[in-house]
Amino acid sequence: MKQFFLFTGVIASVFFSAIAVQAEWNHPQTQKLPHPHLGPFLKLSENSLLAPDAKQVLISKDAGKTWDAKPLYAQPEKFQTSQERAIIKTRKGTIILAFMNLAEKKFHWDDKQGGPQSDCYLPAYIVRSTDEGQTWLPPQIIQDDSWCGAIRSMIQTRSGRIIVAVSKAIANPGRHVMLTYYSDDEGATWNHSNMIDLGGSGDHDGAMEGTIVELKEGQIYALIRTRFGRFWEAFSTDEGASWRIIRPSQIPASSSPAILQRLESGRIVMLWNRFRDPERKTGSREELSLAFSDDECQTWSDPVIIARDLTPAGQKRENRVSYPYVTEVKPGELWITTMQGPVRLSLKEADFIAK
Repeated sequence: MKQFFLFTGVIASVFFSAIAVQAEWNHPQTQKLPHPHLGPFLKLSENSLLAPDAKQVLISKDAGKTWDAKPLYAQPEKFQTSQERAIIKTRKGTIILAFMNLAEKKFHWDDKQGGPQSDCYLPAYIVRSTDEGQTWLPPQIIQDDSWCGAIRSMIQTRSGRIIVAVSKAIANPGRHVMLTYYSDDEGATWNHSNMIDLGGSGDHDGAMEGTIVELKEGQIYALIRTRFGRFWEAFSTDEGASWRIIRPSQIPASSSPAILQRLESGRIVMLWNRFRDPERKTGSREELSLAFSDDECQTWSDPVIIARDLTPAGQKRENRVSYPYVTEVKPGELWITTMQGPVRLSLKEADFIAK
């Protein structure tokens, strides 16, 4: 496995001059999805998929060519699913969707007064289905004391525990922290871990937008968005109940989140925006990279850019390619979408593995 390398300015200049006439570029070994829907997707059965939407779920029985809508909430006026969400199907068949409820969103942040004010509020919920998404139980609130900045990653461990990574805003100074909520009863009840707090000041600072994966020896591994030019990583030895090892990772990154997913091959895939301007010391969300790990997130393959926004410098960028989701819809076939930007791609794992 090779370590990371930076995309050099010389290569970038040649590449951009060759494709400057395009507004968007996707890797030639990717294909466009047959639909415009945002992930994450959930595999129900062969060719049958489910996708969350604002107030419903979409179900396809023909590998994404057509979709039927099913109500998600009995009181749709009270709930709206955020675009940052996570979904799993447990081994017992329970579907769990975790989300922020945008119907209750109130953003009031004042750095001079400590950051999030008393009415700065965005709660985190889960909602469950026991019949393949046909009907849904009433939503359950899991975090209701603050502004939840992100929910992007949820897993089930080998023991059966459900773990979801959640952000939270705290004050004085205002910043974000990360913690995990966990359930041992199919999502009926929840507990939470300690907070991962890296300090910082501002509504885009702190420990944010974590993604998690279970390692083979049983540890839970987290990658956390920061403003330090790289992700920080954390390890839990008690299945998300506490986080004790928290440190800078060796993965350069812009200030935007990654997504991790273990594949059926055993590899772990990561998607993220890795470019960071060395002079301005700011992140860029115009390149989406992919890499694989064969050694439980210790090292990664050389990153491959799979999508790029080519909006000319100085123009407003409409097509940032960030906040990725990845779903393995068939063994070795990955669907990749981005919350920010137009990425709706599929690719074959085998095409991106070094021979």
